[in-house]
Amino acid sequence: MAALAAALAAPSAKADDPAAAALIEQGLDLRQAQRDAEALALFEKAQALAPSPRGQAQVALAQQALGRWGLAEQNLRAALGAKDDAWIETRRPILERAMSVIQGHLGDVELVGATTGSVYVDGVAIKEPDALSHLRLEIGRRTLEVRAPGAYPFSRILDVLPGGVVRVEVEQHALLDDGVSPAGASGPVRVVVASEPGRVQRTFGWVVLGAAGIFVATGVVGLIERSVAVGDFNGNTACTTQKSNALSSQCSGWLDNGNTGQTLAVAGFVGAGVSGALSAVLLLTAPSSKPKATALTLPCSPTPGGAWCALRGTF
Repeated sequence: MAALAAALAAPSAKADDPAAAALIEQGLDLRQAQRDAEALALFEKAQALAPSPRGQAQVALAQQALGRWGLAEQNLRAALGAKDDAWIETRRPILERAMSVIQGHLGDVELVGATTGSVYVDGVAIKEPDALSHLRLEIGRRTLEVRAPGAYPFSRILDVLPGGVVRVEVEQHALLDDGVSPAGASGPVRVVVASEPGRVQRTFGWVVLGAAGIFVATGVVGLIERSVAVGDFNGNTACTTQKSNALSSQCSGWLDNGNTGQTLAVAGFVGAGVSGALSAVLLLTAPSSKPKATALTLPCSPTPGGAWCALRGTF
């Protein structure tokens, strides 16, 4: 690049604007010092001051050095188009070799079916007037998007090859107001999810009612246990004739079992009453059980690397 800059450093046979020429000379010194970004700024300033094929070529070569291949191609092509410029003509072979190197880093993308909207590559808007039909992109994997008002965004992941052409069929589907997919549109998908108002409250009410049933069973078991213990105790004359502080271990066991059964019966029936009342309140105050539909529209655009989807819904 330094040798190329030196080869192109000779002044034009046709006198340039003095200020612009001075900027170009300063930029060339920076190029030889490999300070390409600073040189590009000076070349662009010179072009803004006094546009010339020489200045445009220097802009392109600085962009090439910085790896800005697309812009470099545009500017160098424009400079080479100046057939009557003596500076360009005397250096045309060198410039054409530079163009060959630049074009080795670019590939073509053809878009078919895009009628309106803006094109984005890797999230950056492309301002070219024919961007909806043709793109010159740097080689490698690129994300292409077409965004248009009133349509679902279209997205593809592309592998751009040097000197190759990638053809992309762009599908632009109108945004759906009623959630119904238009005929032939495979992208947008409508999903209807049924929801039931008050379902959680009713479910909890039935759970509490089930707990009430368990409490009832506990109370019944307690009553049975107490009844058996009382029968055993009263059926043994030794238990009924002894003083409470002199009961045998067997009599004491029956007495304890009776008391335990009574405690279980009381706790079970009280718990059943409370649970039953709470269950009745929950079930009777729950909202209407009429199902309510929730509509979700999923417009998806499949890509080689996955799928882009937009989610829209009403709840």
